[in-house]
Amino acid sequence: MGKGWNPTRRNRNIGTSKQGQGQNNRLVIPKSWPDDRVFWEVLHKPIALQNTIGECELTFLIESPRPACFYPCTVTDVMSVLKYVPQSDLEGLELIIFRQPTRKQDQINPVWGRFLYYAMPGPYSGSAICIEAHDLNKPLRWSLSLGPDARDELARLEADGHRIEKRQRDYTIHRTHESVRNTILFRTLFHELGHYVDWMQSVVLPSFHTTSDAEDERLHQAFDSKPSSEKEAFAHRYAQTLATQLHQAGHIPFALQLNGEALLDQGLKPVWFTPSPP
Repeated sequence: MGKGWNPTRRNRNIGTSKQGQGQNNRLVIPKSWPDDRVFWEVLHKPIALQNTIGECELTFLIESPRPACFYPCTVTDVMSVLKYVPQSDLEGLELIIFRQPTRKQDQINPVWGRFLYYAMPGPYSGSAICIEAHDLNKPLRWSLSLGPDARDELARLEADGHRIEKRQRDYTIHRTHESVRNTILFRTLFHELGHYVDWMQSVVLPSFHTTSDAEDERLHQAFDSKPSSEKEAFAHRYAQTLATQLHQAGHIPFALQLNGEALLDQGLKPVWFTPSPP
């Protein structure tokens, strides 16, 4: 006599993620704030500084980094770079955020910077470029299975001065103060600004000539439906063109502008902008 039908043996999904196994303990970024903000909009007691470049008024929001983390550039550094950017490319930009990611955010979703079309960090709001704090004691690890875009970015990181180690299971990216500064101040900042320019040219400026909400919505939908690869390509071209121009003019690179007394007067600390010893 046969043993009959045993569903636990025939269903190969039992005990796997397809049936929900482990879904309640996945490593995810928690949401604990009582509103609709994304985690990168939630800042802990940031210091706010007002600065002006031409006719562009910018608000800098700076979070205190963790003891092992630092920001590779100061507010003065960012201002020194942005003053060479065409005024038309800065028009409407409102926030520059120096943000400390949590350990879990750093583990799951590490980034050099972000462009936020519309952010609401506390009482402030508007288009923002976000710069994140880094811990040099923890190398970045990338999968060996990289697509063309990721391989291009790996080459750019190596050109920035990061030491790339190809190991058996991953690429390990060893960062230094100088290499992180090159990546963020002289490339990522331009890249995120490129995303802002793309959005302004594609949505905001054309919307000044529309006559209905439906036309505005079509502009937004057309931009949202544009492949991310096209948006990234635009931002990379913008960043490369701007960086090349500033390099040729001798404006970049330049050393860290760390005026301790000025930082303290602003409520900032010099240690926030220098890496801690290993």
